Amino acid sequence: MKRALVIDDDDHIRELLQALLETAGYDVDLMRDGIDAVDLKEHDYAVILLDMKMPIFDGGRLTDYWKLTNPAILRRVILLSGYSRLSSDRDFGTFAVIAKPFEYRELLNAVDACFRQGSRTCPDSGHFPASETCPECSV
Repeated sequence: MKRALVIDDDDHIRELLQALLETAGYDVDLMRDGIDAVDLKEHDYAVILLDMKMPIFDGGRLTDYWKLTNPAILRRVILLSGYSRLSSDRDFGTFAVIAKPFEYRELLNAVDACFRQGSRTCPDSGHFPASETCPECSV
């Protein structure tokens, strides 16, 4: 199943992204802030759309946290930023960074590319290409 998570504090952006992704065949979950995703229990999201600027725990903090605790998840993250200077100053380790306002086809192309690269990884760990041996699951 194609599952996506949208983390954005703006209700309108969340709803827009949900409608866009559902139209493209994704099952979508929504969160209002990065703090809600710190202890992300679901690890089967093919794509995570993450807003850069949020009031409590922004995209930069969340990606820093995931770098320490679960770096493999960053391969599934597309960072959305209305602040091009902030998003271009450093490497967040994410699959992609897309500037707001975004063109919906560009976003869907990035989402589909992220989904495709994720389907070529170890199904259990999600962090090794299928052509390599995963030490966690001996695939």
